[in-house]
Amino acid sequence: MKAPVLTGFALLAIVSGGCNTVERRQTKMNTSVMAANMAMYTQGSCWAWETPEVSVVTPPSHGRVTHALVKGQIREPGSKCHGQPVEARVTTYTPNPGFRGQDKFSLNYQGIWNDAGARVSMGKDIIIDVQ
Repeated sequence: MKAPVLTGFALLAIVSGGCNTVERRQTKMNTSVMAANMAMYTQGSCWAWETPEVSVVTPPSHGRVTHALVKGQIREPGSKCHGQPVEARVTTYTPNPGFRGQDKFSLNYQGIWNDAGARVSMGKDIIIDVQ
């Protein structure tokens, strides 16, 4: 069974293991931005598996990254899961004071992939444009 992924509070399907997805975000100088967000659940029952763990593989050069566990809602319009509660890992990027330009970092998520308890490891490369 595929597990949808909640990212930026919009759903994406997990496509393949071993390849990092790339996401871009923008923020203003001296302003934090939500860089990534992930939760996993079953489409059939809307039941959430354990909240994925997240780690920084490559840290940003010009800022810092923090993680938090938050409660949110599944956003999949037209699905019976739309609006159901889910816990997600949220990653926030904060640029160094006065920094303008592009920064990037890589994350790794680990969690349960299916009802049989199979584990998955997925990467995300995050590019932040600080204006």
